[in-house]
Amino acid sequence: MPQVKVIQPIAEQAKKLRVAAYARVSSDSADQLNSFATQVDYYTGYIQSKDEWEFAGLYADEAVSGTTADKRDDFQRLLADCRAGKIDRILVKSISRFARNTIDCLQTVRELKQLGVAVEFEKEGLDTGNMGSEMLLSILGAAAQEESLSISKNLKWSYRRRMKSGDFITCSAPIGYILKNKTLIPNPQEVPIVEYIFNSYLAGKGIVEIASELTEMEMRNKDGDTKRWRSVTILNILKNEKYIGDSLVQKRFTTEELPFQRKQNNGELPQYYIKNSHQGIIPIEVFEAVQRLLKQRSLSYAPKSEIQQFPLSKAVKCGLCGSTFYRKPKNQFIKWICYQHLKDKELCPNKAISQDEIYQAFLRVYNKLLDNKDSILKAMLNQLLELQAKTAFERPDLIAINEKISELVKQNHSLTRLQTKGCIDSAIFIERSNRNNQKIEELRREVRQLQGPDEVSRIVDNTKLLLELLEEAQPMLEFEPSVFKSIVQKIVVYPERFCFYLTNGLVLDEGR
Repeated sequence: MPQVKVIQPIAEQAKKLRVAAYARVSSDSADQLNSFATQVDYYTGYIQSKDEWEFAGLYADEAVSGTTADKRDDFQRLLADCRAGKIDRILVKSISRFARNTIDCLQTVRELKQLGVAVEFEKEGLDTGNMGSEMLLSILGAAAQEESLSISKNLKWSYRRRMKSGDFITCSAPIGYILKNKTLIPNPQEVPIVEYIFNSYLAGKGIVEIASELTEMEMRNKDGDTKRWRSVTILNILKNEKYIGDSLVQKRFTTEELPFQRKQNNGELPQYYIKNSHQGIIPIEVFEAVQRLLKQRSLSYAPKSEIQQFPLSKAVKCGLCGSTFYRKPKNQFIKWICYQHLKDKELCPNKAISQDEIYQAFLRVYNKLLDNKDSILKAMLNQLLELQAKTAFERPDLIAINEKISELVKQNHSLTRLQTKGCIDSAIFIERSNRNNQKIEELRREVRQLQGPDEVSRIVDNTKLLLELLEEAQPMLEFEPSVFKSIVQKIVVYPERFCFYLTNGLVLDEGR
């Protein structure tokens, strides 16, 4: 009979659970910071006191919102370590500390369960490792989300009450200011930059040119970036009422529902204009002059609704009878038809034309103009400037003023060369340029008063605007109503061609 010897199994040593904790506070107040420190101390001691547990680390986000998970660095690091198999269990004080968004909460817990990681919520007495259903977690997660919405609404109410009473100015300071004790205070290092922008614009420079100059001078913008100043940044500075000591608050607002989004306030909520809310750094007469110049340089835009629905309204004229073309939708197609032809074909033989054909003709004209702006618009501008100078030199009073302007412009060019070569620093350059630009603007105002209304000057200004519009433009593939309104004054339709009359008086023909 065979003999059997039983070999007893070696008792497997119990494997310790690798336990980590996650803590978060959602405000930077002193009480919350104390709560943060308390959570850190508590979980460190609690995990290390369990013999069957192995401390796997403490993950903590301080003074960060919990409404979305992607804003919490340590939370993301915790998930990464769980995916790497470094953690078996997570301890959290409450669901509201873990996530205030039900979707984020459920998605995260589901992923952790698939990874074999349990989450224990102390306040709710909930352990996902023992759950047979996600119903309870969903309910509690929704409650946490409502708590977050309630806190957000309370904060918004507080902000809006302070706006209404004039106690709230801004959460961040624009360039030229620092925010101290909830008040904007001029920053001596940045004030000259703001003055340079306003004075340069009044002296005749465009926003693209000013942005390029500041980039070349390596002047720091508000984000501390010296690489590039954008033209939109210059435009926003020129329009900002804070530089005269006033504040328009609630220009933007945060939506009421998760996920929270910042939106431009286009009348959805009241705005509040607070006069003398802080010390201004730009004289009000300079600011108002800039606003007038901005308005003058901006071409007439049709109301937004009209641009979207009927961008060609009142812009298409008949080349045979002079009547206006009217919009005539038919099924899915839109045509434009001469008013006289619409009444009676005998009155005008010019036939209806499809809207798409007009759009395509404009695209061809625009892209040709973009490709040849130097040979067309710049050449035209040079001729106009020569004509303007010739007219001005016929008057002794204008000659003297223009000579002073020319001398100041030469000084600015010399300053630019010296600054580029490193002979003078940026602070001295800006201070002297500001002084020269102020004098140039004063002299140009005097010239305008002496000249009075001048058609050549108007055409010069509109040609400069067209060049500035096309300076950073890209080829257009689809019809853009706002660009069309900015460039084209009217279209005259002939049976064999279009005539595009641009805002500066230039006429361009395009075949049909």
